[in-house]
Amino acid sequence: MIKLSEETRKIFRAIFRGVGALTVSLSLGACPIVICTEEPAMYGMPPDIIIEDIQIRGTVINKQADTRLYNIAVYIEAENFSCAVRTSTEGNFGYYVPIKDSYTLIFTDIDGDKNGRYKQHTIKITKKEAEALWETPLLITLDEETDGA
Repeated sequence: MIKLSEETRKIFRAIFRGVGALTVSLSLGACPIVICTEEPAMYGMPPDIIIEDIQIRGTVINKQADTRLYNIAVYIEAENFSCAVRTSTEGNFGYYVPIKDSYTLIFTDIDGDKNGRYKQHTIKITKKEAEALWETPLLITLDEETDGA
């Protein structure tokens, strides 16, 4: 058996993650919006070519009816990074993000009355909690808005 160096394993890991992300993005035609920005460093050496990523993923459901919610915007924010994705028809979302110390996730109903109105929900997760999402994805419950709210 051939033993690969740590650097070679990182390169292969980055390639396979890229191929995996491409495959997922091409197969999820129901998720048309993905907008991400990362601010470049203002000075110093450029970053290493190999960048490790974390996948932030989960499911959004209606708290009252226990049904999955489609077309909920998920804004992922961290230091010098922001990303916007939508939940799929099954209520799932997921995106690979650069490793940061913490992330803020904002869940917003963007389609009006189409599938009901839901209150905005914000959570903060740490790097350690984000790494754990690979095995146990987030389960986010949104409250329905009432006429008086």
